[in-house]
Amino acid sequence: MASSADSNASPEMSRNRTHLMCPFCKTTHYSLPEHLRKCMNGRPPAEQKSVLEEAKKNAHRLLKEGRRIEYGIIRRILDSDDPEENLIQELETRGIVVYNIPPRLPDSAASAAPSAAPSAGPDESDFPPIKPEPDSSGEYFQESTSATQKTSLREKMASAGLYFKHSTAHPLLKSFAHYLEVDLENDNFTQEVENVARFMYFMDPKQPSLLFVCQTERTREYFNTLSEVGLSKQTVHNYIKSVKRFLKFHISSTDMELTDLQLYNDCQLYTVLLSDIQAAITKQFNKEATRKEFPILTEGSLQPKDCWAVLEAANKDFLAVIAKLTGPRHVRGHHLTLPESQLVLYYLEAVLILRHLHRPGVVEHMTVKDWMLRKPFHGKGGHVVVRVLDHKTATQVATFALTLEEEMWFDTYYTEVRPTTKAKRKKTNEGEDDDKEPERFFISSTGNSIYNASNDLERLHKKYNLPKVNSQLARRVFETATKHMSDTQKSMVADYLTHSSSTAERRNNRMQVDSNVVEASLLLQSVATSDSDGEGGRQHAGGRCLKMDEQQAYDLLLQSYPVTLDSAPPKRSERVSVAKEHGRHCYDRWRGDQKQLRVQHVLDHFGRRQPSESRVRSWIEKQGWTANVPDAALVVKAWKPSGRVDSAMESHSIQKYIKKQKWKGLVAVPEEGKGRGVVATRAFQIGEVVCDYHGKVVSRKVGIETHKSTIGMESGCMFFYKDKNGQSKCIDAHSEECECHPGKQTIGRLINHSSKRANVRPRLYSLDDRDVILFIAQKGIKVNEEILYNYGACKKSFAGEGLDLDWL
Repeated sequence: MASSADSNASPEMSRNRTHLMCPFCKTTHYSLPEHLRKCMNGRPPAEQKSVLEEAKKNAHRLLKEGRRIEYGIIRRILDSDDPEENLIQELETRGIVVYNIPPRLPDSAASAAPSAAPSAGPDESDFPPIKPEPDSSGEYFQESTSATQKTSLREKMASAGLYFKHSTAHPLLKSFAHYLEVDLENDNFTQEVENVARFMYFMDPKQPSLLFVCQTERTREYFNTLSEVGLSKQTVHNYIKSVKRFLKFHISSTDMELTDLQLYNDCQLYTVLLSDIQAAITKQFNKEATRKEFPILTEGSLQPKDCWAVLEAANKDFLAVIAKLTGPRHVRGHHLTLPESQLVLYYLEAVLILRHLHRPGVVEHMTVKDWMLRKPFHGKGGHVVVRVLDHKTATQVATFALTLEEEMWFDTYYTEVRPTTKAKRKKTNEGEDDDKEPERFFISSTGNSIYNASNDLERLHKKYNLPKVNSQLARRVFETATKHMSDTQKSMVADYLTHSSSTAERRNNRMQVDSNVVEASLLLQSVATSDSDGEGGRQHAGGRCLKMDEQQAYDLLLQSYPVTLDSAPPKRSERVSVAKEHGRHCYDRWRGDQKQLRVQHVLDHFGRRQPSESRVRSWIEKQGWTANVPDAALVVKAWKPSGRVDSAMESHSIQKYIKKQKWKGLVAVPEEGKGRGVVATRAFQIGEVVCDYHGKVVSRKVGIETHKSTIGMESGCMFFYKDKNGQSKCIDAHSEECECHPGKQTIGRLINHSSKRANVRPRLYSLDDRDVILFIAQKGIKVNEEILYNYGACKKSFAGEGLDLDWL
């Protein structure tokens, strides 16, 4: 490890003095105290001194004990199953740091392990990611090679210098890691940060910076090098995804747009470049994956009924969720668990891809407008005809006919499930225009349009432990099965599949007649069901035994007694009649689900301001629950800011704080050299509303005059901004008391400035047609920590200008 000794130290002093190691960045220094003042910036001197003393002890211990090692230890390490890992552990226990350790490739034996047995219903481990998607986490190395090939790959990576990386303690990377861990709750954030650290080292070995956005050719060289050394296309794809997410964080969650507009624009353009590279890699990856996945499945070995096996296997679980939303004691969509919402989404996608044999592009590009313009068709059991006008997979309009039951499924998703998932969407830019793209019908769990319907279909197959059947394979199987039909019937089926071949050209691009669409749908159904009426058909598709297990019993119970906020649990006789021997299990699980539902209901009520335990207890008592009542202490412990930042003003508690100016958890204290400041008396979480900037809203002209007359007073007491209509306004808080709250000191006006240590950010809202500026915590705030915000950051935040009046 290279030493970072002070260049000003004389050679004699540097030679005789022991270099101490920083426990944070793992580098050695001639003058560790001087280094700690930078590395531990903002920490108390006593804590820095404690770290220094510990470093001295470690150095002394290394000199005394670390230079001798028993031969038997070396022999045991070499004879162990994993000598490399054991050697690293032994060195680290002796105080020796091993750095630039390459990431481990997954064990081929592990990848060959048998998959788990299919579960009977959605649970928390359902639907693992299959292929790389935006905003999804997954394994970064997908090689399944032999040990010799793994060693060769590592050697190639090392020889190409691809394992060198910058310290993840650098502010650029440290803030990104905090964003992944806290904001996105990404368990695999360390791997992603290290990917970015390696990329940034390749772009500039001297120091991490965002200037790599100007190095287009160097960027292409890096990702080409990753492919050349032997990394799989999916691994390269995930490296690109990590860099994109890193840029997205710095574009949307920092003040870059305010402090360096040119760099901000360069970052925006650079993400377009990454998307182009990513698209090319994705095409190569899909070809690579197609060659590997399920090679035994061929169209000759499949029957039409086999293509619908996953629909048959998931049908009962899917209907249980639908019954939960539409039954006599139905619940709203936001009460569904994430696996339940995903099951509804994936099942409906599978219905269009496997039952109606449309390409994934049709599913991905189906819009809300397409759904709203569906036409009913009376006769032949009743259907609705849906036309997807723009799906980018063929020149024809994609058309399909849903049965009345299927229409009910889709409409339930549209009215109950979709609004809940859409609410989770996070805008990347303030004032982002949602009308640029047509509103897609299917929404993923992130709140954005689904990214890859084929991936979702594969997740559904994996959940029920069934071989994957993709769109292309299913379409070929059904086309083969329709060869015995008449020419007219074949033509209708070809039209239904929106072929772009000569079969479709004979239609002269005319719109399909609704009766032909319905007839074609019935023909496809008859092909799949004609050879599956035997007793073995259902068992073959479902792959499950007839004996009812705990999950099936619980799903059956929910159909009659769905979990709601205020419902009573089913009685013992009712449970036994439905769930048989699983009655007790279903009872305990039902109560657990209801308590979880009630806890979430309480948390949703206190969205952006942490409540006290007594306040939570009081609110719970008002709900009238006499049994299965959530514990107030546990609710407070589990509380996190929820909902969109844009909706913070909808909270009645925050409105109450603004009107009464009784912000808790804050105290004004004298600050040396600053006058007064505001200190937290309790911890605040990121995204939590801390307080408001309260004062009299006046015009720009009045604000300027007041500002001139109060020069020399506390500078933070005048806040200039532009309202949502572009009018220049000012919040005048130079007086100790405002007119609407006589006798009370408003605390927001006393918050001091810091460009580097700011922990809150102002945001403009409206309450009763009056502008209100709230301070939102942009990082976790500890007890006794001073509340600070960057005055300069106000220039363009919420479309306003800052205190320095440059905009005038």
